[in-house]
Amino acid sequence: MDHNKEILKKSKKRLQKLKLLSKFFDNVEIINIIIRTELIQSYFDVDSLNGLDINKLELFHLQYTDTLIVLLEKIKKQKEANILAIYKEMDTNEEYIDRYVSQKNSGKNFDIDRKYQNALMSGFLRALYDNLTGIGKEMDFTQIRSLSNNYSIDYYRKTAKLEYLMSFSDTRYYEYDNIKVERKLLGKLNVGNFKVRFVCGYNIEDQVFELYKISDNEEDFIWNLQTNEFYFLADDIALLLDRSANTCSKKSIINELKNRNTELKTKSETIKTDLPEDILLLLRRYKETLDNQKVIDQVINVDEEMNILNSMLNLNLNNKLQ
Repeated sequence: MDHNKEILKKSKKRLQKLKLLSKFFDNVEIINIIIRTELIQSYFDVDSLNGLDINKLELFHLQYTDTLIVLLEKIKKQKEANILAIYKEMDTNEEYIDRYVSQKNSGKNFDIDRKYQNALMSGFLRALYDNLTGIGKEMDFTQIRSLSNNYSIDYYRKTAKLEYLMSFSDTRYYEYDNIKVERKLLGKLNVGNFKVRFVCGYNIEDQVFELYKISDNEEDFIWNLQTNEFYFLADDIALLLDRSANTCSKKSIINELKNRNTELKTKSETIKTDLPEDILLLLRRYKETLDNQKVIDQVINVDEEMNILNSMLNLNLNNKLQ
């Protein structure tokens, strides 16, 4: 292949590489550099100006274009590695989301079951009262413990001071079959026809407590599942507790993972175009250098031809003088 055509072919390949890189980075400075580089190459196209030393085009690419391509390719590899890491994290998050959703949809429904708990606990406390007053009633611990057995790990609140949930040492109880109920509490329950409402559950240091309200007077009482004690919650201590409805901790995790993936997706979309300030400054300097007429003059200068012509003229003049 003709030497000139070979250099032009290599020049076009370099430009093609720059164009592909510009699509990845989508950076205006790189596009401006490509435009300026195409202009310089155009001086050496076969159908354009002839008689220029095409080796100067090759020298220009060696000094400028090749170094820029190597720099951009390295930055591209770094960014691709970062993007790959982001995609891997997003995939891992999706796996956990799918796992938690499948567990959440296992057929259990906390919001429904906690409403059933109201009737179950009401019936249990009424049966306890009857047994204490000599009327034998069957008492089923399995039923009233089913809520905590199914939901205490994922739903019950894990942030509260344990001492706020414990009974006072001077609390007076009625006792029946290893069950203790505060005397004042049992009286209030009887007056309120044993209508109670589940408020929330606590799972503190692997100890489980359930908070209830007496529907008639809105007074709070606690069931300590470790000791099977029922006792009032003092008003001043109640103010120190979070008594809002329980929510699934896995639901919070799912929302956090979804939000994280949204952030990661945005980051992956912008990471290609985000370049460090020192790289941006370098690209601006590169573009300004190509804009400088001196670079064009170096590529297409005629100094060498002028020197040769001057030498020839001087040689002829000297020959004539001799």
